[in-house]
Amino acid sequence: MEAIINFFQDKEWELVRSFETPERQGTYKEYESLKLSPASNAVLSSFNSGIYEHQWIAINEFKNGANVCVSTSTSSGKTLIFNICGIEIISKNPEAKILAIYPLKALGTEQEGRWRDVVSKSGLPYQIGRIDGAVPQSEREKIIKKSSIIIMTPDVIHAWLLSKVSNSSITSFLKNVSLLVIDEAHTYSGVFGSNSAFLYRRLQHLISIAGGDYQIIAASATIKDPSEHLEKLTGVKFSVIGDEHETSPKKKTNIILVNTPKTNDLLTSLSNLMRFLVNDTKYQFITFVDSRKQTEYIATISSRKSEKDSELETEAIDSDFIEDLPICPYRSGYEEADRNIIQSKLSKGELRGVISTSALEMGIDIPHLNLGILVGVPSSATSFYQRIGRIGRHQNGVIIIVNNGSIQTESIFREPERLLEIPLSESALYLENPRIQYIHTLCLARQGGEDETLKTILGLDGEEFIPNANFPKPFIELCNSERIGEISTEFQTMKAQAGEDPNHVYPLRDIDVQYKAECRQGPHLRHLGSLGFSQVMREAYPGAVYYYQTQTFRVFRLNSYKHLIEVRPEKKYTTKPTMLPTLIFPNLSEGNVIQSKKFGDLTIVECNLQIRESIAGFIETRGRNELDVSYPLDKSLGLYFDIPRFTRNYFTSGVIINHPLLDRGIKCPLLAEIIYEAFFMVIPFERQDINYGSDKHRAERKGFNKGSKFLSIFDQTYGSLRLTSRFLEHDVIEKVFSYAIDIAENDPRYSHYQEEINILKNIKAELNKPEENLFIETEDSLSEDERHTKIILPKSVGLDMRDGRNEEFFIEDIFYSPKYGLSYKGRHLSETSKRMTTETWKASIPVIIVPVTALHEIPGESKMGLYDYETGDIIGSVIA
Repeated sequence: MEAIINFFQDKEWELVRSFETPERQGTYKEYESLKLSPASNAVLSSFNSGIYEHQWIAINEFKNGANVCVSTSTSSGKTLIFNICGIEIISKNPEAKILAIYPLKALGTEQEGRWRDVVSKSGLPYQIGRIDGAVPQSEREKIIKKSSIIIMTPDVIHAWLLSKVSNSSITSFLKNVSLLVIDEAHTYSGVFGSNSAFLYRRLQHLISIAGGDYQIIAASATIKDPSEHLEKLTGVKFSVIGDEHETSPKKKTNIILVNTPKTNDLLTSLSNLMRFLVNDTKYQFITFVDSRKQTEYIATISSRKSEKDSELETEAIDSDFIEDLPICPYRSGYEEADRNIIQSKLSKGELRGVISTSALEMGIDIPHLNLGILVGVPSSATSFYQRIGRIGRHQNGVIIIVNNGSIQTESIFREPERLLEIPLSESALYLENPRIQYIHTLCLARQGGEDETLKTILGLDGEEFIPNANFPKPFIELCNSERIGEISTEFQTMKAQAGEDPNHVYPLRDIDVQYKAECRQGPHLRHLGSLGFSQVMREAYPGAVYYYQTQTFRVFRLNSYKHLIEVRPEKKYTTKPTMLPTLIFPNLSEGNVIQSKKFGDLTIVECNLQIRESIAGFIETRGRNELDVSYPLDKSLGLYFDIPRFTRNYFTSGVIINHPLLDRGIKCPLLAEIIYEAFFMVIPFERQDINYGSDKHRAERKGFNKGSKFLSIFDQTYGSLRLTSRFLEHDVIEKVFSYAIDIAENDPRYSHYQEEINILKNIKAELNKPEENLFIETEDSLSEDERHTKIILPKSVGLDMRDGRNEEFFIEDIFYSPKYGLSYKGRHLSETSKRMTTETWKASIPVIIVPVTALHEIPGESKMGLYDYETGDIIGSVIA
């Protein structure tokens, strides 16, 4: 500790504040009164002082038949609860199977050893098995047959177990499942959590068909309303044992808040600190950052032998490179073999440091860590305590919180006592997302899917889908529509992409189809991880320098059809995408407005949105030089991207904030940013799930003038998780605007924007006025009937939904034929190059025929009309 303080003083770091969390002695309760089986008593016989109170209560609740969730702090003995409940189950029923589910493979690997130790102490003659992606397919059935306790990740249940229900061993396993263990339940959030909510219902549905029944024992970090979260996740009710009953001991932790030296940038300062820790101390540390790119950048700089090492060297591509690093990056998207190396080195204490995203917040016991570095203050208390809980599990620890300059961190550093007042994370599960629903419809209810296959094996009637779990009603309707083939064009595209294997094509942790990064050198091919489309936009867009385990690669070609990113070795340059302003298209037509509020001149509407994010090039940093590169790229440099922008179009929902003062020529993007930051201070969701922007209305509506400005925060998940709907809760609106004004008045970066601050105050003042009813009227004179159907007019644009890429499509003509039905002729705008004139474009790019049902209008941009089937006439012209 003294060496670290001396380093900060010598290198001109500023010590802002220090805290100390005191040591706490544990208190115990005798376990004999639980009247457990002899096997469980044998396990507990070495606990001379007894067990903790929360352990006793949880085991007792489980014995009485409840589904139990233990929501206590890190390192509080939740694993023992799992173990004893499992021993009780198999003591009573030798045929019983226990499915222990851990969200990380590394966590499952660690817990396997603990299960083996407990079963050994119990004296029971049962086997423990673990199935994850590294276990050969040929071995998995043997494990299922022989083992009473089987450890899996949710991913392997989705991709393998449920796709193999035709196997008699798996059918028998499902019938005998008597206990589900769900660890780290708080991590089931956003896309992963919402997908997993359907996974657990699919599992319950299939176990019920097989004739089985089970209890659930779950563990979670301290979150807001864990009972509600677990019920959303699994569809069943829980008894929750929380912090009020926790009596486990705690080690002392010193927490230091520091500002970096003014003479260096953040990454350089952090890297200097880590080199000092490696070279001049015995600390073993973990550094938490909030982006995948930061893990790579900091690890790369820190791993240089000195500050003067060149960043301009191109290294040979070595798949064993990670073995020799004293500091490793850790994030999602790594290849399994690479991830295993890092996890093994961590567990053995062979790494001096690791730089991680939230991926290592989970309860992996890394006993050697005694120092934690938090780059910025986490948005939730749950994340904060999970991160500092990695430190000092077996000895006193030190936590350094580094000011990263973010708005939230600056706010806490101004009032450090607020560090212990940041809110707990909340459940972020949304089961109404249509894409998520259809992914699980394909897995469960398609012809030949899990439901029909299992019923066929058991000799049951599988023609109609009859739910045996608490599925949402729209999901059940979608399952039955899938059975008879009545699905939308978008779902037809998803079905074509899935083929007969939706369990693998659509992973749990992303809605998007995954892109694979590959580096080919002669006969050698190296796989460099997977990315969703949103991650491609940040890390691996055309021309980007992509970082993978501190090695650098140039993206020279991106194949959207094959979902392949082709890269080659590159010097250690860095690139940052040049983002065009995000275009936001609110859909205020009938059925697309979800809720709204009006206070005086302030109107706030939650509605469906179309979002267009575009990259026009990138800024490349080479040492002290910067290059501004614009698309299209120069083929003579071996870079293949010949169009003016790289674009992602997606559909979601969000909130638009409207007020006449926004039309005064002020900086609306700045106000949107402030409100976005304030929203996270009130509701600490994950930042990658929400974005913000400002735009203008492109169509005239009653109450909204064409051209008038609005601010928006919106869900970044395709199809939406409706996280931003929380904004319209009255107390949330009040708090968000109060925090926004505090940010604007006290954060130095906004000190020159007094007019924007005054407008923010005036908008907040509108909340004091009575709430009024808001009626949004769509002036659409186009009505469909048997003779007329709504179309996008020629010389206008729509989105081609057929292959999942949602490309903009320019319509040249519309026609009807018996072969194609009603269809458009035109070309994708993505095929337009800056180097092409209109004439050369039309001459070189072939016309494409697209069914009318496959093109989606762009709200406020597509010009709409009617097609008369009898005459072939096109009627009317309005903006969508």
